[in-house]
This record gives sequence, structure tokens and C-alpha cells, in this order.
Amino acid sequence: MVNLTPSSGFLNDGRRSQSVGDELEIALPSMVNARVRNAQAPWGSLSAELYYEHNYRNLIAEDQEIIRQVSPFFVQAFAHRDRAELAIDVGSGSNLYPALLMLPWANHIQLIDYSPRNVSWLRRELLDQERPWAWRPFWLELEEWEGYSQISEPRKQLRDTCFSDPEHDGVRQFSVFDLPAATWQLGTMFFVAEGITEDFAEFRQAIARFVGALQSGSPFAATFMAGSRGYEVDGIWFPALPITCEDVRECLEKLGASELSVQMTETPPHVREGYQGMILATGISGGR
Repeated sequence: MVNLTPSSGFLNDGRRSQSVGDELEIALPSMVNARVRNAQAPWGSLSAELYYEHNYRNLIAEDQEIIRQVSPFFVQAFAHRDRAELAIDVGSGSNLYPALLMLPWANHIQLIDYSPRNVSWLRRELLDQERPWAWRPFWLELEEWEGYSQISEPRKQLRDTCFSDPEHDGVRQFSVFDLPAATWQLGTMFFVAEGITEDFAEFRQAIARFVGALQSGSPFAATFMAGSRGYEVDGIWFPALPITCEDVRECLEKLGASELSVQMTETPPHVREGYQGMILATGISGGR
């Protein structure tokens, strides 16, 4: 497993990428004036429990659609390639279904998030196998597919896949901006890049660092809230950027992603107020 050292910020804490992120110097369609940058947001106060209760306690139609799109993409992607030795979910939050999507295809999965409360929540959810497992409805959407259907104990296998290497921790507090390049062979990043800042440059840097952390030829899936104006958790306001499908596509094309699909979900948005729909992007990382 990769030995990640804890970071001092979720994205860049005011610093600027001098590598992958600097390749994206184009103006994209929904460029907006920056208001709140990532380093200004109160990530230490984010309630993982309340975020989970509102967003993931029940399987909603939009997440169901994302699962039904990503799972066959991964099945096809790994039909003619070896299992990934290392997979990563960037900005996991209080959400385990991206890791479940990668479960049949990776020997080791690493979950990273900057919020300490999210990290604690993830560790407890994975390690305490006596707790009721709320992710079974999500898994039931997966188990009909080849690869997923061969896993008899997904909860146990997910724990073991995250903590299978005693020398490295499968859940870490870490910055997406500081991800080492070309390290993982499979990756997911769900509702992160647009949901941590109101600065368009930070949004595209987050995408660039995620894709750049994957080795060339690695499958990935990423999701985004379209048109999001921010969100409230336990009375605390967190920033978001109102991006579009075109923004996501241009960023990923600029990074050399192939077999690229970027689409809006077709189910009505209802997880919360203040966004236009969910964007799903799948593809294969390039060598840039």
C-alpha cells in the first residue's frame, strides 16, 4: 500500500500545483468569480454522521443510476486487464459505495479524506462489523454483475481489502492536492472537486490531481453535483461550485482521458435543494 503522510489541507491551502494542475490553463464555460476557497471552509466541523443520514441512509434513484452505470463500465474495463494492485477513493466522506464499486477489481483499496470526522467515521464503519450494515441496498444493485456476484461477504471483504496490509492504513487523512503521481491503477472520486471550493482553479486542480495520481491506462469514475451553490450540514455552510457537464468533459479531455463518457443522471434531483442534477464521468487515464 502507499504510505501517505497526513496533509495540512484538503486541496492546496493557498498553494498552486506546479505539475498536472498547471496544464489546465483554458477558460471553461461556467467560470465564476471565486468567493470561498477550500482552505477557508470549516472542514473540521463537518458532521459525518449527519451528512450520512441525509445523503446515504437510503438509496436514492440518482445513486442507483450511478451504480448501474459504473458497475458495467468496471466489468468491461477489467475484462482484459489484471486486477488493480492499488485502488483509491478520493474524498470518501461518509460514503462507502464508491469503494464497493471497486471491490472486485482491486487487491488493496485506500480511502482518503481531509476531514478528521470523516476519517473517524470511515474507520468505525469498516472495522466495527457488529454495527448494522446500511450498505446492503447499495450492494444488491451490484451483485447481479460479473465479478460482484462472486463476492459472498462484501462487508468483510471490503474491510479486509482496506486493511489487508498491516504496514499501511486503508483510511487516511490526506489532501487530494498532495497525491503522488502515477501510483494507483483504479480510482473513484465522488462529489469532491466541485463540493470543496467556489474557486474554479481549485476545482480543475482537484480533477487534475486525481487523474494524475492514476497510472496511465487506469479506469476511473468520478461524480459531480451540477449547478451546486453550496450545502449546509448541521447549520454550517460549505462551499460548492456550479459546474456543468462541459466543464467536466473539457478538464478530462485536457488531461488525456480516453474512452470518456460524461453524462447527467436522468432521475430527478431530490437528495437536497440547490443543484441541477448529478454528473457521472467514466474513462481511462492517459499518460499526461
